[in-house]
Amino acid sequence: MWKNGKELYELTDGSKGAGAFSVFVVGGDVYSSGFEDNGTNWVAKVWKNDNELYTLTDGSHYACANSVFVADDKVYTAGYDGSVAKLWKNKSATDLTDGSKSAGANSIFVAGSNVYTAGYDGKVAKVWKKGSELFALTNGANDAGVRSVFVVGEDVYTAGYEYNGTNYVAKVWKNKKEIFHTDGSKDAIASSVYVVGDDVYVAGYEGNPAKVWKNGEELYELTNEGNAKSIVVHNGDVYVTGYEREGSGNVPKVWKNGKELYTLADKGEGNSIFIVER
Repeated sequence: MWKNGKELYELTDGSKGAGAFSVFVVGGDVYSSGFEDNGTNWVAKVWKNDNELYTLTDGSHYACANSVFVADDKVYTAGYDGSVAKLWKNKSATDLTDGSKSAGANSIFVAGSNVYTAGYDGKVAKVWKKGSELFALTNGANDAGVRSVFVVGEDVYTAGYEYNGTNYVAKVWKNKKEIFHTDGSKDAIASSVYVVGDDVYVAGYEGNPAKVWKNGEELYELTNEGNAKSIVVHNGDVYVTGYEREGSGNVPKVWKNGKELYTLADKGEGNSIFIVER
């Protein structure tokens, strides 16, 4: 975990493989979710500040908590356990899929009493609301999935991808309607979506460069090689984290308005960014 470009703390001791994929801040508390390897499988976990808060899975299958959202003192996480897409409320699990196909929930957003999760079920990009399928975004003819969900009022914005037979195409949907896609000439994925008023910001990659789009038009090209994993817009400024390919490895970075703001470490990836008003 980093704060303003400086390491804040380590969540694990480094003796096992581990990763944190999502961060959410409430008051002075920092919640994060991801996994830690038990020597056989990944175990889905949630941390509060620098302490483990929950172990969500028993380690019998590969599992990961991909996204965390805190609302009304409840900790919601989305991820997978084996082939089942999962939603957890604190430590209580809800199966989003039946396990007959490989599935996972990649993003979660809580709006009032409604809990939205998004991901994939087999080859189909899907959104769930309160643990039940809300809608499918694709028909299953090609591999597809949702990486990010953002809700404004009654509108559900999602970002992800669909394979076109040659390349992955980055896509953004508003409710069930596709509102943006790349041209399909290069592999591309939309990893994160953030909405401010009528403006839809998206981070991801197209070809080798990490990119940011605004309302379907390219806003910034961040790298020669890399990926933009998470985006937040605050007071008109666009903050992105991800990584840039340097030499033989990935370097985690933060950008502000298209310019590099921080290099976080010598190697690794920035997976999630959260802005707190001081």
